[in-house]
Amino acid sequence: MSLGESEVLGTKANPRILAYFKASKFWGKDDTGGVNAWCASFVSWVMKQHNMEPVKNAFRAKEWANFGKKIEKPLYGAIGIKTRKGGGHVAFVVGQSADGNSLFMLGGNQSNSVNVTKYNKDVWETFVVPADFDETCETLPIYTKKALMAGSEE
Repeated sequence: MSLGESEVLGTKANPRILAYFKASKFWGKDDTGGVNAWCASFVSWVMKQHNMEPVKNAFRAKEWANFGKKIEKPLYGAIGIKTRKGGGHVAFVVGQSADGNSLFMLGGNQSNSVNVTKYNKDVWETFVVPADFDETCETLPIYTKKALMAGSEE
């Protein structure tokens, strides 16, 4: 499991994050800094672990809007895509708040690590699932475990 994997400051890089880069065909060698944002590379790595082919330019968060098929409402396991300052962000939906106003997202490069972060539901623009996914069989559970709060860049 990758939960808790985080960036390594300085000239060394976390080997697991470099594996995420490889999965997305990103050429970066440093896991820190805005130039080497790695949320989309994390999604690529997860999808490859499940024998699913990442999208073209999979290291770019917004490219994931071209994956599989779009769904209207977030579901457990769906990929969420949003805009952020300087680009986009992508993560997996793992639950919602009891009032339905927030989503809990499992993602990479969220506060520089792999974690579950709570976001306002309205910041997410697109949700996608594999093309053969039957969205009528899935729900969105209430998330009650530990989570970080999203910052302005996430």
